[in-house]
Formats: sequence, structure tokens, C-alpha cells
Amino acid sequence: MIRGSGLLIGGSAKVGQDHGEAPGDQDRSFPSSAALALEWAQAMVTRCYLPMSVAQARDYLRDPAERLVAALSDPSVDTQVAFDVGSRLVARGFTGAQSLSRTFDVLGAALPAAAGLVAANSAGKAQKSSCGRLIKLLGALADGYSWALRNRIVDLSPVGIANVTDLHLLERRLHHQTLHDVRTGLPNRQYLTTYLERVLARVDPSAVITLIHLDLDGFSTISDGLGHHAGDRLLDVVARRLERAVADQQTMVARLGADEYAILIEPGDSVPDVGAFAEIINTELAEPFYIDRIGVALTASIGAVQRPAGETTAEELIRAASATLRRMRGWSKRQWTLFDQNADATDRTELRLAAAMPGALETGELAVTYQPVVMLDGGQLVGIEAALSWLHPQLGVLSHDQCVRAAERTGLVHEAGQWLLRTAAKQTVSWRRRIGPSVPPVVVNLSPSQAQDRNLVARVSAVLDDTGLPPAQLELRAPVAAIRTVTGELADVGGGHAEDNARALAELGVRLGLYDFGGGIGGLRCLADLPVCTVRIAEPVSHQVAADPSRILSQAAQALVHIVRGASIDVVAFPVDSAEQAACWPWIGANWGLGALFGEPGSAASMEKRLRRA
Repeated sequence: MIRGSGLLIGGSAKVGQDHGEAPGDQDRSFPSSAALALEWAQAMVTRCYLPMSVAQARDYLRDPAERLVAALSDPSVDTQVAFDVGSRLVARGFTGAQSLSRTFDVLGAALPAAAGLVAANSAGKAQKSSCGRLIKLLGALADGYSWALRNRIVDLSPVGIANVTDLHLLERRLHHQTLHDVRTGLPNRQYLTTYLERVLARVDPSAVITLIHLDLDGFSTISDGLGHHAGDRLLDVVARRLERAVADQQTMVARLGADEYAILIEPGDSVPDVGAFAEIINTELAEPFYIDRIGVALTASIGAVQRPAGETTAEELIRAASATLRRMRGWSKRQWTLFDQNADATDRTELRLAAAMPGALETGELAVTYQPVVMLDGGQLVGIEAALSWLHPQLGVLSHDQCVRAAERTGLVHEAGQWLLRTAAKQTVSWRRRIGPSVPPVVVNLSPSQAQDRNLVARVSAVLDDTGLPPAQLELRAPVAAIRTVTGELADVGGGHAEDNARALAELGVRLGLYDFGGGIGGLRCLADLPVCTVRIAEPVSHQVAADPSRILSQAAQALVHIVRGASIDVVAFPVDSAEQAACWPWIGANWGLGALFGEPGSAASMEKRLRRA
């Protein structure tokens, strides 16, 4: 007798029957092989502690399910297919103590219906034939499974394993190594995912699951300063202290890798206070631990997500907690925050853009737009600012800033920036040939990574050589923050590279500018130390000056701009989108302007019309 089989005499095969289905229709409602694979995966993962998620198991088992359905549908029954499936289960790690029995439970109940065979309450030769074919198929599967498992055991031992009497002990040891972190002994990410899936499956859908993702502040400082042996010891100490901090709760502490840990808090009588938990955790970690007579202590940054069990999945909970922690990094140390759905949606949109940008560059979705820079007194054209634009299939036209943010996330910013520079240079050379030398310089704003790029000067030189653009017809602007901090120091090592690049570009004859200029010691140091020709005012400064009824900000901006103009540096007001904004800037002292009032970013053709009119 096949345990759980829907073909047992006197049984009732209900596999695939919908609620409300007429009894007479059940023979015509068969589950697909995909549904069979999902049911099989759920039984294996949630009951056998497999080192994979239900989705991963389903994807793997889909092909075996299809092959078994086809084999059972064939009157001759291809037992070699079943033998291969059994051996593949072992090869993929389906070797838990109940893996084979759970396989028989699911396949015995659901495989006949999936193969379109007669239902269990049918009588006569047809039912006996179907039952016999199923037994033959499952027997071959068991043979393949046993053969592969025996070979695996022998291979795992350097001397071989004969007259094996403790197979389950070996299996448990292998599974423990697969599902636990070697350094701390804690459950690893895979075990956490599998366990979380089981929790979600058994609790009430309205019960709130809490997942905390934390990483250690300053761990690399200790590991690098005292040695990696100290870091390894500290990781284990942290694991024990986290377990102690939540010992009175129904929890699981896991290590996710590096210096990152997770704490799963199962539903209880009330929803946990994440802030209180964070304080308990940091209090435990703050107690000094002595390594070679040196007392060290740590704090943790914590991202948490709380969600009803019926509204989420294990993978989504882990992703949301990780994303919450990632957003908080850089704010400060020893802080915690809860998942924010709006911020998460924004982040995911930007991440999707970053992932799709290489393809956009390849398929021509990216374009270069051109916008006039004019004198505020008289409107004479003094520059053409070139920028990136992305005609996204779903989101429409994306701005230069959105393109740069996406490119900076993946490192594509150098390739995209070089493409922008080369395209703009070629276009300017083309305009100069057709219109004449009155065409003003083209302006390209460098991203922070570009400004600090060690190869920037070589890249720019190559573009000038290849296109024939005179260096004086190119203006490159760097963001102030890429060079100096607000207090005037170099922006780490990259700030030094940016300064060197600026000087070298000026020596080539390229015009040098700054953007996002808001004054301060850092900006003024850049003006004092570098051969700057142009400064574009930071956008927030422009908005605040235009909406300043007290005139205090305007007077401060006036003093700053007059200092800059006194050094014979042109000041670009940005953005100037209305006549009211344009009216205030000459009083403040800016002599150039950029914004919608003077022309929106447009195509090369539209800019050429503007040049011919000028």
C-alpha cells in the first residue's frame, strides 16, 4: 500500500478539486505539474529543514514533477525517469530524515490526478492498472534515492563507510553544517529563511512578525586594529550576548554574514517595542570584552520591520529589514529605525533604474539635452549646458540628476559620463563647423565619482583629441563636496584626486567650474586654491533666496556673490524659472542665469535653432 496515495480502495481522490465543485466534476479537475511541484516543495521545506526556500525548491522540483507526470501517463511506465529523479533529489540535498516519506506522501496523493489517471473511487481493471503503475514508479524512485545516498555516504568518507548503523547522525551533522554559521554556531541566512517560512505558515494571519537586522558599528576598526583573530572572537561574543538579550522571548538569532545579525521575534501576547529591544541589545553589547588585556565594546545600528503574517513572505521580510538598515547607515551610530513603506518604494524604484541603466545606454534610451546659459543683463548666450536624459518606457522622461544617481549606484557613471562628454563635444564641433566660432563653450557637470576619478584627465584628453574640440570650448564643473568638506578639509583621498584633476584640466586649457556652490569654508577654499572660471549657485540656495521676505538670506548671498565676482569669477544663478527670480539676482550680484525662463533642456536640433537666431 502506498502511504497517502489517492488510489487506495475506499479512498477519495480530491486533489485539484475546488471548493464548491460538484462531486461528479472532480475527475476532470487535475492539478498541473507546477502545482504538484509547489505542493512537493512545501512538504519538503517546511517539514524537513531543507537549506533552501519554498520558491527555490519549487523551481528545482518543477522539472522532476513534469517528468514523473509524463512517465506515469505512459502505459509502459519509464522507471529510469523515476530512478533519475530519486538520485537527483539526493544530489540537490533532499536528504532529511523525512524527505523520502514526504515525497511518497505528496506523489502518492497528487501524481495520479496530475497524470490524468482514474480517480480512487473507480473500480475494476483500470484502477488496479493505475495503482500498479504508481507503485512501480515510486519503487524505482526509491531505488534511485537509496543508490545515490549510499554513494554519497561512501564518497564523504576518506576510507569509505561499511555496515553503516548511524546514518541519521551523519545526515544531521551534514544538515547542521549547511544551515548554521561555522564561526558562531548560529543559524545562517538559509536556516532563518526556512524557519521564518514555517512560522508564517503556522501562525494566525493577523499575528505580527518582527524581524530585526543589525550590524556592528566600528567592527572593522577593532578587527583591523587588534587583528582578525580578535574580530573572530568578538563575533562569537556578540552572538552569545544577543542570545542572552532575547532569552525571555520566543526568538531566533541568526548570523547573516560579516558583522550582520538578525533576530526573529515570533508573535506573542503583544507587539514588541523595537525601541526597547534596541536599547537592551546595545546595553548588552556595550559591556567591555577583554582581548589581550584590551577592553573593547560595540554598539549596533538596527533596522526592523513588523508586519502581519498574512501580508508578507519570508523573503520579503528579510529584504525589508535589510533595506531599512541600509537606509539608516550613514546617519549616525547606535540608532534604530522601523521600515518605511514610502521610503522603501522610492529606494526600490531607484534600484530598478540602476539595474536597467546599462541596457538603456546600449539600446539608445539615453539622450543628451542642451540648455542655454545666458547673461542676466541682455540675455546673450554664454554657454550651453549638456545633460543626460532618459526616455524610460514606463516612467517617462528622467532628469540628469536621476540618471546620475542611478549610474552612481552601479559604477556605470564613468561610462555614462564619458558618453555624455563625447556626445556633447561632437555636437559642439558640428555646430561650430556649420554656424561658426560664435558658438559658446559647452558645459558638462561631472558627477562626484568622475571628479575624483584618477583617469579623468586622460579621458578628457582622449575626447578632445578624437573630436577636435578646442579645450577652451569645453567647461567642466565639479561639485564642491567632491573636493572640500564644509569645514574646508579635503574630501578624504578622493578630494585630493579631484583637486589634482582640476589643476591638470586647467593646464590643458579646459575651463574649470564649480556647481552646488553654497558658500562656506569649503567652497571658498576651492575658489582660493583652484583656477575656477565659473560658479553655479546651489539649487537650495536659489530657492531660499527667492522666498526670503526678511531679505536676510538675500543680503548674505549678496555678500558672498560679490566676493566671488570680485575674483573675476562668473556666477550662474540656478534655477531661474520666473521673472521674479530673475529680477532678484542682478541685485545679489550674479551675472549669468540658467533655468526654464531662458529655455528648457531640449534636443540638439532645438538648440541649433537658438544658436542660428543668436
